[in-house]
Amino acid sequence: MKFHITATLSAVLAAGVLIAPAQAAAKPTLAIMPAQFYSADAESAKQITNGLREVYERQGYDVLPADASRDAFRGMGLGRHQHYPDRVAVKFGRRMGADLVAYPRLLAVGLPLTENRPRNLRPEAVLHLRVLNSHTGRAIYFRQVAHPFTPGGDRLAGDYTLPRNAADRTASKAASLYFSRVAGSRQEARGSR
Repeated sequence: MKFHITATLSAVLAAGVLIAPAQAAAKPTLAIMPAQFYSADAESAKQITNGLREVYERQGYDVLPADASRDAFRGMGLGRHQHYPDRVAVKFGRRMGADLVAYPRLLAVGLPLTENRPRNLRPEAVLHLRVLNSHTGRAIYFRQVAHPFTPGGDRLAGDYTLPRNAADRTASKAASLYFSRVAGSRQEARGSR
């Protein structure tokens, strides 16, 4: 019996037919809305959007092109300084033909408001991330994080732009629980109810 199983497995491997189950299941497509920003700047928001793109691509998601996302966003008449309800994000995802849509909002980049500022207080990036299933219209993930960073440039001016490495870490922190709690779930699957 051992010889038969080994011989059969060898034949299957030689034919290149054996596919690992994890590789067989394709990950959903993801559209990332350009990050909205409020008490932050356009460059920091762009860095966050790029950081999220890289995080999801590293996890094997088919992230739709940034140019197409920007064009669809503009084509819908959306602005980057306005909050939108989930239904607008879902409409964006459907317009892009994506299974999922990530809706990032960079709420603030700068020093946190505190009554007594310690001397070593570092600026923070505050990111709010929602991921919705474009087919069901349901939110499947939400997380808001505050991530401290070391600013470049003139600290006294109080005009902070999020450096690329800090934006990547902030995006990674916001999305990290998605991969352990939501990835591969029924809620993520196309057409789940």
